[in-house]
Amino acid sequence: MRDFVRPGSFALVLSMFTSFGYFDNKQEDLTVLENMFSSLQPGGACLIEMLGKERLARVLQATTSTDLPNGTVVVERHRIFDDWTRVRNEWLVIRNSRVKCFKFHHTIYSGQELRDRMERVGFVAVKLHGNFDGEEYGPDAERLIAIGRKPQVGASRRR
Repeated sequence: MRDFVRPGSFALVLSMFTSFGYFDNKQEDLTVLENMFSSLQPGGACLIEMLGKERLARVLQATTSTDLPNGTVVVERHRIFDDWTRVRNEWLVIRNSRVKCFKFHHTIYSGQELRDRMERVGFVAVKLHGNFDGEEYGPDAERLIAIGRKPQVGASRRR
């Protein structure tokens, strides 16, 4: 993501399932957006889908556990840090008396923060949706879906 660029090659770029924002250096998220923008054909679209900060603030629990049908137990621990811009996650997967631990953290974005970053790299007509049915993004939205376009050739690029 940080290095992949194919100028003008694609009509659509997708980032799904909260796969955006996993770099330690937040500037790298802008680099990824710049690469997405550069790789799009004029008029092409970029769709980024994630759990928005607004929703996370409402539903986040420090610790949860889930019992799976096969007897596996998944314990998830979450901690917000860096002035409510990042979340640290630890997943403990317990199966057959064995524990595997997975740790990761990522930047969390509000709708406005994601829109601002997309517009900063040149995307225009950025629209926010709360689900794939196209409902408006707001405090009750299940997901944050941002869709922006690369301007057509000859159109002014908004910064």
